[in-house]
Amino acid sequence: MRGFVAFDLDGVLYTSEPFIGAAYSRAIANVNARHPGTFPRVPSAREILQHVGWPVPVILARLFPGIGAAAADWLGAETLDVICGHVARGDGLLFPGVAETLARLRADGLLLAVASNGRRRYVETVLAAHGVAEHFTELTTVDPRHRPAKADVLRAYLDRWRVPPTHVVMVGDRASDVEAAAAVHCRFVGCDYGHGYRQEIEGAGPIVAAFTDLPPVIDHLLQLSRGEPGT
Repeated sequence: MRGFVAFDLDGVLYTSEPFIGAAYSRAIANVNARHPGTFPRVPSAREILQHVGWPVPVILARLFPGIGAAAADWLGAETLDVICGHVARGDGLLFPGVAETLARLRADGLLLAVASNGRRRYVETVLAAHGVAEHFTELTTVDPRHRPAKADVLRAYLDRWRVPPTHVVMVGDRASDVEAAAAVHCRFVGCDYGHGYRQEIEGAGPIVAAFTDLPPVIDHLLQLSRGEPGT
């Protein structure tokens, strides 16, 4: 193994932008049908996308300040069902060149993983629906009790594969990705085409404008970390 590369999902590999507004609208309607008046408003797709990439409890708390635990549980379950239905039907998009670039990175001897704040069912559905699951090692996801943060997911991968941080690169588009990389002391590459804002990732490492730009950047960072000649 030449190195280990962990990718955020939303805003790096995949985008739910084409359907996320409709999905939340449907999920909220479903909750309100059973619990009238729980959610008096439906956030816009643009508002939702500002928070995509953070853990679901964080997203819901930001979209609906003061939301109660029961309402959060109801909407969390509904959004998962509705969103996974959209994904399974082929809605949403991989960013250009994702499948081909993942295949290239794997052929170059890199071990690839998904490090997402998304729930396991969602992540698995995206990878399966878009035919890229084969490129990644066995999935580890956030867990409210044991792995509440993305940094915990990264640590679990590093422990499982016994890989030192110098051999690891985290690829992401949000501050939570920067924080995860800093927590495990690995290198970071920012993606400036996703859902996050540039200021969230600026200064944390090199930034790419397209997924297809990643291979030489990752290779350079791994060489720097290992102190290889020619770097």
